[in-house]
Order: sequence, then C-alpha cells, then structure tokens
Amino acid sequence: MKKIAIYGAGGLGREVLTIINAINSEEATWDFIGFFDDSAPNVLGGINELNNWKEPLSLIIAIGNPSVKKGLETHIENDFIDYATLLHPRAILADDNIEVGKGSVLGAGAILTTNIEIGDHVLVNLNVTIGHDCQIGSFCSIMPGANISGQVTLDEAVLVGSGANILNGIMVGRKAKVGSGATVTKNVPSKITVVGVPAKPIQK
Repeated sequence: MKKIAIYGAGGLGREVLTIINAINSEEATWDFIGFFDDSAPNVLGGINELNNWKEPLSLIIAIGNPSVKKGLETHIENDFIDYATLLHPRAILADDNIEVGKGSVLGAGAILTTNIEIGDHVLVNLNVTIGHDCQIGSFCSIMPGANISGQVTLDEAVLVGSGANILNGIMVGRKAKVGSGATVTKNVPSKITVVGVPAKPIQK
C-alpha cells in the first residue's frame, strides 16, 4: 500500500479520511500515516515538515476555501510528494470519458455523466451532480448537494455552495463564489459572489 497523508486536520480532513477508509474497505490501497496542519495540535507537522519529508508520500489538501487551497499548494515543494486522486466507491462516473485531475476528491453520491473534465485539487462533495460536457477548473470546491447542469464551465478556484444550482451552458469566472441554495441563470464574472434565486451579485 502507498503511504498517504492529509493536509488539513479539520472537519473536511476527517471526511477525506472516511473516503480513504471506504476505498480501503473495497481494496487495500492506502496506508494513512496522519494529518499535517500548520494550525492544529497533535499532527505530523505543517508545510515545513512536508517540504523536508524524505520518502515517497501521496497527499490530499483538505481545505474547502479554493484560494487558500491554491496558496498552500504553491508552498509545497518536495519531489518526494505527489497528489492522490480519491474517488469514493459510491461516486458514480457514468462514462469512460471523464478526466479527474491529481489531488481531486469525489465524495459519496457524486454523479458525473459524460465528457467531463475535472482539474487538479478539486473537491466534489457529497451528492453533487455534474452534467455532460462540463469543465471544472483546478482548485474549485463544490459543496454537498450542488447541481451543475450540462456544458457549464467553472474557471479556476470557484466556490459553489451547498444546494446551489447552475443552469445549462453557464460560465462562472475565476475565484467567483456561488452562495448556498442559489440558482445561477446568467454567467458570473470573476471574483463576484452571487446569491439567491435567481442568483444576483452581492452589492458592495
């Protein structure tokens, strides 16, 4: 079995561990060695310890905030470390032409249909649906129960809140945020937060 660790010892990190355990219950794949975190007690260390790790190790960055997740990834510089891709056994990939990048995690009940590209370090949480011909950029986080219709494009580091709906053909710009329960009917520019039904930008 290959050694694996999780950066992020909070709730999401513990959820990712349940995915590792579920994978191992189907087939012994991963040897979980522990958590790394720069702000939690009783862990193996932080970024500095990861950068000084001296043996092969697979890693998942279990941080929900896309921008924070991306920032952490840029600070991990160690040729011994690679990034795992974790697919819960109860995630459904309905076709062979689905690509899932390194460091990405698909939770239980996630359903992906056909011709879908998932970038690196993407979180597809519990019971998320992603329709045909979607492109999901690296570092996106899609929270539980969100529904993404066909031909949707999420640029890099987009946050989609729990229970949100994104309608067919929509484009969501880099570092945008879609609030929980929102229904997105129009394209969303970069770095804009939209909420409500239909989703509208938050007024500053």
